[in-house]
Amino acid sequence: MSDDGYANLHIFSRVLHYIEENYAGKFDDSTLIQGAIRGMLDTLDPHSVYMSPDAYRELKVDTRGRFDGIGIEVSIKGGHLTVISPIKGTPADFAGIYAGDRIVKINGKVTQGLGLSEAVGLMRGKRGSRVVLTINRDGVKDNFDIAVVRRIIKVPSVAEKLIDDRFAYLSMVNFQQGTARAVEKAMKQLRRELVFKRGESADFDGIILDLRKNPGGLLDQAVAVSDLFLSEGTIVSTETRGKEIDRSIAREDGTFPNYPVVVLIDRGSASASEIVAGALQDNKRAVIMGTRSFGKGSVQTVIDLDDGSGLKLTIARYLTPSGKSIQDEGIIPDVIVEQKPPMPKKGGEPDSGAVPVEEKDENDKQTEKRDYQLEKAIEYLNGIVPAHENDKGSSL
Repeated sequence: MSDDGYANLHIFSRVLHYIEENYAGKFDDSTLIQGAIRGMLDTLDPHSVYMSPDAYRELKVDTRGRFDGIGIEVSIKGGHLTVISPIKGTPADFAGIYAGDRIVKINGKVTQGLGLSEAVGLMRGKRGSRVVLTINRDGVKDNFDIAVVRRIIKVPSVAEKLIDDRFAYLSMVNFQQGTARAVEKAMKQLRRELVFKRGESADFDGIILDLRKNPGGLLDQAVAVSDLFLSEGTIVSTETRGKEIDRSIAREDGTFPNYPVVVLIDRGSASASEIVAGALQDNKRAVIMGTRSFGKGSVQTVIDLDDGSGLKLTIARYLTPSGKSIQDEGIIPDVIVEQKPPMPKKGGEPDSGAVPVEEKDENDKQTEKRDYQLEKAIEYLNGIVPAHENDKGSSL
């Protein structure tokens, strides 16, 4: 520590002592120190946070893919509690919360000045209970409330389906323990379906990797998933204070065949999602389609503290293989496709006006009306790999 650091530490010690000896009200030493730690970290960046023992336990549960809550990833951005992404298929997603929404109140409590872990704690609670979020949204004049019922959040990392008996579709919700293995398992399952429908000689005509509303997760899983699509080249590098400290290189072993790949991203794609999209884009392994991603490109390490609490500290920044920083910039798609199809003008000319992507059915549940971005991804793959009559074997 520098001489200035020791001098300031002495001042901190004097202030603490003065409070203990003279403050008129009641206080708890532990709460006081924890508040000082939080304040210290707040001066650094939104992603460096102190976590109480309870919050730290929740973080560990999150990476295993099961927890209680509303299914939302948040951060502090521009001083506001901001939604990185609602996790697909969770109460927050069904309630209509969008990436980029600013949560200004939680059950009436103003979020301005709240620490990230405190805000998350307010949104979590007993399953079946309700939390009311007051939302500030770009393009909407007034703040409005959204009520969300807390549920057990079970997050399968990967969902797969076969499209038109030709294309493998992989939707990734987050990057948790075992995500790369789940991708391999999903591809094997789709391969079995393809062989059953079209015969032993059939093969995929392309892959759609859907990273929309994927807030990220574990770095090692982002690297491992990227490695499945790359046989060589840089996946991601990290730097701190202008110096490179690590570089992940793709290996040839275990790489999928060189199928055409489209990666779908949107404003809710963050962190590990952006690493995968950036790696495949810069290595010219995939076409990135959709809208600009969130821009969360900093590296945090988590440190265990003696009382069971944790310190999450930003130690570096992610760089794509070409050396671009993800932080705040995000990944810009090769092909910009909004989720909303353009509305026709008078005379049949297209316009960029808004149409709802989702609507509620008779059971008041949101159902997908039209996935325009996915349509465009399929259209792109159809354009570069025309449909053809494959050799058909006997069905099993």
